[in-house]
Amino acid sequence: MKIELSFLEVRDMTDDTIDVVSTSSVTANVSPVVLKQTDEIRFKFCPKLVNNDKEAQKSVSGRFVYEKKRKRDDFFPTDSKESEDKISRQSVKIGNWLELRLDTSETFELCQGLKRLYELYDDIGEIPYGSATFTRVDSSFRQFLSIIQNDPLAAEMIGDERNYELVKVLLQLITQTESLDSLKRSLSELQSDSLQRLTATLNIEKLKRVAKLMYDNLDNDSEEFWQTTVFKENQWVLAQIFACPCTIFEDKAYVGGKGVSNSGGNICDFIYQNSLSRNVALIEIKTPCTEHIGNEYRGTYSFSNELSGVVNQVLNYRDKVTKEYYSLCHRDGKPFIAMSPKCVVVIGKMASLSAEQVEAFESFRNSLSNVLIITFDELYQRVDDLITAFSELPNDQNHG
Repeated sequence: MKIELSFLEVRDMTDDTIDVVSTSSVTANVSPVVLKQTDEIRFKFCPKLVNNDKEAQKSVSGRFVYEKKRKRDDFFPTDSKESEDKISRQSVKIGNWLELRLDTSETFELCQGLKRLYELYDDIGEIPYGSATFTRVDSSFRQFLSIIQNDPLAAEMIGDERNYELVKVLLQLITQTESLDSLKRSLSELQSDSLQRLTATLNIEKLKRVAKLMYDNLDNDSEEFWQTTVFKENQWVLAQIFACPCTIFEDKAYVGGKGVSNSGGNICDFIYQNSLSRNVALIEIKTPCTEHIGNEYRGTYSFSNELSGVVNQVLNYRDKVTKEYYSLCHRDGKPFIAMSPKCVVVIGKMASLSAEQVEAFESFRNSLSNVLIITFDELYQRVDDLITAFSELPNDQNHG
């Protein structure tokens, strides 16, 4: 499908962000500079970036748009693609003249907007293909970036645990930029080896924090805590269950009723989706304190009502998703497939079981063909194993 980039909308310019949408290899529409706006009038300068080979410093053209509407009207004329009642320089007849007067405030806003545009083009040096949002980087981050670029050994210093407190303060300062897009864009300017060392250190620190959060709460009996604070905010944790790349498709999803994301149906804790095949998996979350082993029974053990119940519950969700697949897709419009979807139950702790109970538990869960049962401490161990793996890799490998 071909996308007509010139018709993509750009948002109004702010002090820190500018949208750019290419209209050709040498031109791009950019965020309008709002000179004045009320309920009845709107006055904008709508600029265009130009790759001007002959006079590179003259990189901005544009047009003024001054329009009026009634106070009760919802839209200005240019908000409607059907509006053709336009007055331009070409509309002025011989003997007539057109005036657009700017007051001091409007002139100031225009000057500030043009200054940002010339600075932006000076930074990027070319017209980017497609659409992009550029965000101002604050001075503290620019200084940090300059240090890393000019001294590769600085990245190694960041990874030294003896400098932990200093690095913590430094990262607090540089992440005070207005937008994460700014941080991402600036990090892309780092040399590869420096960026690898920096990202490896940050990734390991993130893993350690989540691992500590999980370990410290292995006696926490709140389902809401685990679903929201742990798994929803760190969806990659549950992704460790699968051997393929997966991300959250819906949390608190409805699998039988109005739709996957609408109200009225059977609620599944999480639906994970294979990011390549689009097939889904259904996940039910209990707590580490939930009993999953029942009473002793003739040399072995039965299973708790909670475990039996949640297994049947997730299988019921699987049945609903499979039978109502076409209805759910039609109502939500979110692309997914439900081809023999996997079912996962996260429940209890392995550490709470005796050796005989572990044998019974392993025998039971390995006999299930459609449901994977994993305990909270097993999931924690997978995260801890990741930390070990990243920490043991050489500097030139542990960024993957």
